[in-house]
Order: sequence, then structure tokens, then C-alpha cells
Amino acid sequence: MTSETIIQKVREEVGTLDENGELLLAKIAKVLTTANEVSKPQASAESFVSRNISMEEYRTLPRSERRNYQSDAEERNRHWIEKQFKKLGANWIIVIDGQVVKHGANLGDYPKEKGIRELQQITGKCPFIFFSKFLLSIEENSTLWHSTKDLDDFYPALAMAISGNNKRVATEADLDTGAFECYSDLELLIDHGIVSFDQDDIEQYSKHLSQTFSYLTKEVTIELSDGMGISSECQTTIICVDNWSNSPFVAINPSRTFLLGRRVLLNLRPRVILDFDACSTEVLRKQ
Repeated sequence: MTSETIIQKVREEVGTLDENGELLLAKIAKVLTTANEVSKPQASAESFVSRNISMEEYRTLPRSERRNYQSDAEERNRHWIEKQFKKLGANWIIVIDGQVVKHGANLGDYPKEKGIRELQQITGKCPFIFFSKFLLSIEENSTLWHSTKDLDDFYPALAMAISGNNKRVATEADLDTGAFECYSDLELLIDHGIVSFDQDDIEQYSKHLSQTFSYLTKEVTIELSDGMGISSECQTTIICVDNWSNSPFVAINPSRTFLLGRRVLLNLRPRVILDFDACSTEVLRKQ
């Protein structure tokens, strides 16, 4: 808990403080947070040293503190986490009380939101969720179709729709085979009722193009269409990026709303295949 969080909680309990009270409170909060940092267990590849907080405590945290809850644990347990990824052949793990309770290779086998809520309810704790660098990796390469900020530079794109909660929105996706998973604008999806923000959602930090962004995962249905009007859809978990308009995902294409990674594209049936040399699309139906 940061000094700002401590100060806010005290204000909620005792009400408005005078100038001397605020000054004293700030000094006390600084001492408490400093002592807490010093007393933290040291990271180890053999044991997980962070403590799961209760869901009640998690719900009271400001959103920035929620993200820090995950990122601080990831930083302090980095070697242990990497060891688990290798041991389990996983690219995501869920940790409670120092034990991996769920794991998987990609977001295709990531628990549905209902499953995460059930885990939170059964244990009464906020789980730590860690994703590997491979799963979150993005190597953007500009090639064809969508124009970017650079002159005579374009990006491959596909017409698509995203649906959820009986709502649907049509958009276009920038295709990037350098990205393994899919990334979208959280605010856009919330505004269209596709997803909703819940106080129990697990928020996290990551980096792209050396810029930090915050995100959470949501389950949606993705529908892709080719130039011949043939469509294919799949239900999957995607990475929803907060403050998308100021995120690194619009650095190369300011009008981008969705980045389509190769996992979802390859799992679609019928499978959409892009012919970049011919600048056309065709659909290869499963034989």
C-alpha cells in the first residue's frame, strides 16, 4: 500500500484534517511504506514470496494500486515465475498461496471470466496472474493496406466485428503476425456494451515499444470477413488495453482499434488466409 493510499483511507475514516494534521499524516504514511518495503521477503527462484490479499481488500484499492499489486509481485518473483513457465511449458500461470493453481499455453485455454470469479469466491483471495514475454510479444512490421503515419506506408487489415453481452460492433483489425494474441481498445468495447469493467477484474501492466500500458483480459467473440463476404468467428480471450488512444498501439497507426495476432487467425474455421503479394484474401475451408 502506497503512502497516497494510506492517507486517503485515513481521510475517509476521520474526515477533513487541518494543515498540521495533513503534514503529520504524510510523514507517518511515508515511514510506514518505507518500513514495509524494507521488511519484504527477498525474491527467490525456489519459493514465491508475495502474499495474496483478500478480495475485500483488493476492491478498496485504487486502480493504479490494483495494477501495482500484480506488477510488484511479478518483479519480486521474476525468477520463480520463469522457472514455473519452463517447468509447466506454460505462457500464463495463476498463483495462490505460492502455488500454481492453473496454467496454460495461450489465451485460447485461459479460464473464462466466470472461472476466475469462482476461483476468487472459493479462495476469498485475489490471485496473481502472470503472462510470459512470449505471449505478450509484438514485433510490428508495416507491409500493406492500412495507411500509417509514415508516407507511402501501409498495414494489413481485415474487416471484423466484436461481440459480447448480446452487443456487436463492426471495425477493422490490423493484422500482425508478430503478435501472438489480440489487443483492443478497452473504452471502445465498454462504450458499445461488449464488455464491462468489474471491481473484481485483475488489472496489469506490460510494455510495448518501450512504453508501459495497462490492461485486463476479457472474453469476446471475434468475427472476420474476407472480400468475398465469407466470414468466420471464434470465442476467445483478448487483451483489453486501457487508455488506448495514448497507448503504444496507436503509435504506428493512430486510427487503429484492434491488433489481430496469429493465434486467433490460425484457429478460425473456415481459415482466413492473406495473400500479401497479390494484396487479396481467400478462404481455405478445412478439408
